[in-house]
Amino acid sequence: MSFLPQFSPFFWLLFSIIVAIAVLRELRRPGKDGD
Repeated sequence: MSFLPQFSPFFWLLFSIIVAIAVLRELRRPGKDGD
């Protein structure tokens, strides 16, 4: 399992980006299903 610490940074980077996009989408929601 020595490959885990090496892969961890990339995994967390990807995870952070996904979370950031999800949060931004929620914050940018106009309230309705508008553009």
